[in-house]
Amino acid sequence: MGRISPIGLVGRTAGSALYPTRCGLCDLLGDEPICDTCAADFGNVYRTTRLDVDRHLILYHYTGRAGQAVRRLKFSRATSLAAPMSQRLSVAYEREFAGEVDAIVPVPLHWTRRFMRGFNQSELLCFGLPEALIKPTLLRRIRATQPQSSLDPRERLVSLADAFRASPVVAGKSILLVDDVVTSGSTASECARTLRDAGAAGVALLAFAGSP
Repeated sequence: MGRISPIGLVGRTAGSALYPTRCGLCDLLGDEPICDTCAADFGNVYRTTRLDVDRHLILYHYTGRAGQAVRRLKFSRATSLAAPMSQRLSVAYEREFAGEVDAIVPVPLHWTRRFMRGFNQSELLCFGLPEALIKPTLLRRIRATQPQSSLDPRERLVSLADAFRASPVVAGKSILLVDDVVTSGSTASECARTLRDAGAAGVALLAFAGSP
């Protein structure tokens, strides 16, 4: 994959003098896209047993500033947030998964949603991870589905059935999925099932935020 730069998406190089950096969450002027005050409001790391993956790490509760960061990135196209968010994922990757996975796969969007949004936020969050391992083509979303936030847990399972297709290249490999947020866990679990059905030896998940 050609590395996608979150900085490149917003074209900050020429405009930084005219438009000083502000925190992408509270709009406070400063040197960083996420100020220290907002970063301190990110919730603690937590794990959940609801996910059908072999192993997982979710960095923050989907509340407070962490949830705001996810929503701003995804729905307001605040791509300046992607770099500091991906840096936090990179630290967690080095601590928990480095040397243990064969490929890193961002949870895919259907092409129609990617076209409308302009990017896949999960791909942006892979920016700080080892480039040689990032393989978005190993998993594709082949069917458009309703936004999962609008569905209850049972409806999510029905909606996601057979929505993904994995490359046969995953056979025998250990895969790390990367996502921005985990709520019911249905998307990550369906991705993992699809990868296992294609022969993946194991599937782990690293996500920025999640619901308790």
